[in-house]
Amino acid sequence: MTGTEVYSFLDPFLIWMFRIPGQAWLGFALGITWICLLATVIGELSMAAAYFFNKRHFANHSADMVQNHNLSVQALGCKNKEAWKACNHLANDAFGKNFFSHIALFASSLWPVPFAIGWLYYRFAGVDFSVPYVGEVGPSFIFIPAYILFRYLFGKLKPWLPVFRTIKRKITENENAGGTMLSYADLMQGSEKKEAEQAG
Repeated sequence: MTGTEVYSFLDPFLIWMFRIPGQAWLGFALGITWICLLATVIGELSMAAAYFFNKRHFANHSADMVQNHNLSVQALGCKNKEAWKACNHLANDAFGKNFFSHIALFASSLWPVPFAIGWLYYRFAGVDFSVPYVGEVGPSFIFIPAYILFRYLFGKLKPWLPVFRTIKRKITENENAGGTMLSYADLMQGSEKKEAEQAG
């Protein structure tokens, strides 16, 4: 099956929102919102599926990061510079792996975007879009900023949306399985408590 055949097959499902209002620009705005919603929800669910498929990998990176960071804080408390440097190096290494794993995970949520742009060009190839001070533009000129804005707003609403709230809770549980990260404030509180016990 070619890309054009896929677009043609999905066309009734994608175009119907564009046709609801009688006014062309209002219909286009509503339709673009519909395409942004689909691209965002499908992308977010794809990202969640990729995460849970690799959840042990993410949990291990998170646990390594927390464990080595906590050891470096404890080494600092014991004034052991060599141990602190070694543990801090391992913690930074684990942080880098965790960070780039999440970047790759986010990238997995973007695959619907080129598909949506391809469909927009398939559907509106013969339509001239004119923007003041810019001139004629393609559908992607309108879709990409709309998608970024929609994705940002969706991210703000996600903690209150039932399915995505559950996904976020399960991800947090998976990544917190390695324990809590100590802060330098915890180290100071521990030192003050020890000094108070010695003084008492």
